[in-house]
Amino acid sequence: MSIAKCRTHKQVAGRSQLQASSDMADRRPPSLRNRARPHFGGLPVTNYVVSMSETMDQIDDGSIFLTELGRPANRENPYPLFAKMRQESPVLETGVNIWFTFDHQSAHQLLRAKNVSSDGTKSTSFKNQLAHDPNLQQLADRPKSMLFLDAPEHTRLRKLVSAAFTPRTIERLTDRVETITDNLLENIADKGDVDLIADLAYPLPVAVICELLGIPAADEAVFGQWSETLTKGLDPPIFISESDQVEIEKARLELEAYTRDLLPRRRQQPGSDLISGLLQAQDEGDRLSEDELITMVILLLVAGHETTVNLIGNGTVALLRNPDQLRKLRDDPSLQKNAIDELLRFDSPVQFSGRNLLEPMELGGTEIPAGDQIITLLGGANRDPEIFDQPDELLLDRPNANRHLSFGGGIHHCLGAALARLEGQVAIGRLVQRFENLELMAEPPIGTRVVLRGYEQVLLSAR
Repeated sequence: MSIAKCRTHKQVAGRSQLQASSDMADRRPPSLRNRARPHFGGLPVTNYVVSMSETMDQIDDGSIFLTELGRPANRENPYPLFAKMRQESPVLETGVNIWFTFDHQSAHQLLRAKNVSSDGTKSTSFKNQLAHDPNLQQLADRPKSMLFLDAPEHTRLRKLVSAAFTPRTIERLTDRVETITDNLLENIADKGDVDLIADLAYPLPVAVICELLGIPAADEAVFGQWSETLTKGLDPPIFISESDQVEIEKARLELEAYTRDLLPRRRQQPGSDLISGLLQAQDEGDRLSEDELITMVILLLVAGHETTVNLIGNGTVALLRNPDQLRKLRDDPSLQKNAIDELLRFDSPVQFSGRNLLEPMELGGTEIPAGDQIITLLGGANRDPEIFDQPDELLLDRPNANRHLSFGGGIHHCLGAALARLEGQVAIGRLVQRFENLELMAEPPIGTRVVLRGYEQVLLSAR
């Protein structure tokens, strides 16, 4: 039976179920319920709370979809599920003030809409949860990263930091990115059999973002660990275990403490790094507060690292599984720029994005009320046949590959898009040109996360 035909209640029933199931609204053990939920400089990308009762006939459609998405076959390849949903229920009503969309038009409209908010505390679902879990207010009161802020606060913060991420500024990093990449490839050549993630995809972006921030090279490893742990908090709660919650909170506190300790040293001995620049940044007399600066560092670390790891990993695997396209790239390096867009479209490192409606909105012919949250599946939008011919085929010369939505859109379009493109182009381009006999040694295991999609390990023979 399709998910779209599994509805067993309407919105009102869904709301009453949520109110009647407060224990299920917070599935954490009692020892953790008095602690604020894991966060990423604000609220999770999706505030989706599984309002699942003990009987499966009362489960809402969003929970059914997420459960399907969590099945091993769909984790490995979610795109057939997205295609099925796009055909059967392009705008999926969950019954608990949350909706999912799977098509390009809805995602494009939502991400660029003016009458929406990225602040989850403005959603009806959050307010419903707050009524049954007052401890959520602790989370709402924490400083939010600009990822979860609206204008004018978002505009102010983005303006202060955006100068470090303009295409012209990023272009000046090309030599440094190439040098780091070449050194990593030299190590790969010495080994022969390697793990692409551990030996290239992971260390390159963490080295670049730490260098940009002015983090000592000796601390890169622990920064990478913090980043990897914090990204677990982006997933819907159904996918976050008790041990994950403890690890996320520990990583957040450790990173905050590290950054607070670093700031006085940067004030006394400023350098050319981004943290020093932010400390000195003035925009019509404006400065970042210490809390804002710490939250910004956390955002830049995670957003500037984990997604690029997945771009390099996912992109390389896609090429190795499509040897005709790999040959095309080797034969015509001028394709590299378009190839990165196509690889981003084909297997997006970021699969979910969300907005909260400040006014009613019509999506896909469905009127959605103000206050409801809409979660758009970027991976589904990027495979929409209405936009992309042969969407399930990897075509590096695809003329409209740059219409993918992997970097989001609107005022929250990825600040680090130019840096991610540069790192992906250099890493993948140099890897496939240097090693002509590059081969997968085993099927790579996909990671357990759903918002960020990437491989845990990619074993390669690089000779």
